[in-house]
Amino acid sequence: MEQMEPGDIAGIVFDRVMDFCTRIYDNTLECITNHAPEQLSVFMDSYLEDEDEDINEAIENSDWEAIEKEYEKLWKERLSIDISDSLGDILTLITENIIQNDELNDASKVRYLKAYDEVLDKFGDAIKRALQNSDPLSPDALHDWYMKIGDAVSANTPDYDKEVSYFLDFYEMLDDNDQLKVLSNLLDDIGNVLYDIEEKYMPDFGALTNNS
Repeated sequence: MEQMEPGDIAGIVFDRVMDFCTRIYDNTLECITNHAPEQLSVFMDSYLEDEDEDINEAIENSDWEAIEKEYEKLWKERLSIDISDSLGDILTLITENIIQNDELNDASKVRYLKAYDEVLDKFGDAIKRALQNSDPLSPDALHDWYMKIGDAVSANTPDYDKEVSYFLDFYEMLDDNDQLKVLSNLLDDIGNVLYDIEEKYMPDFGALTNNS
């Protein structure tokens, strides 16, 4: 059997951690953070089985710091993806809530969609500047943008604030490079939401779009 490299060992353990997290938790972020790289030596044995003789042997013959470093790469990448997906889902849900709200007439839906489109476009510009300058938006700045969005669509409730703050607590854990990855992914989500508003939903309202 070929010798296992530190990246192979880290990959096996991380895959098993993620299998556990996705089976047990609806939202994996807390589970992922509970399996941080600095805790790898504490929980690693829990994800190795008696028949994993080759892995255990490889661990004994490998540089532990190299294994930990490879695990950290996988951990940060997954954390960044889950945070950006969660923040992006909030933006997508706002659009769906406007469209599906039976208490709003068509004119009100158009008004909210236009307001959302405008603030979301500005939010995207702010992220583009952050990415161009390699200077990520702070958690507070991101929170402010989400509150502006909430104000624009009358979604700024305590539950909305709580949900946004929950995910931003994880964002705050990341270093600058990983925060920039979150923002890059989030920018893609913003682009998708803007496309849906402008190309999918607004045309359905026809004359209301032009006259409102």
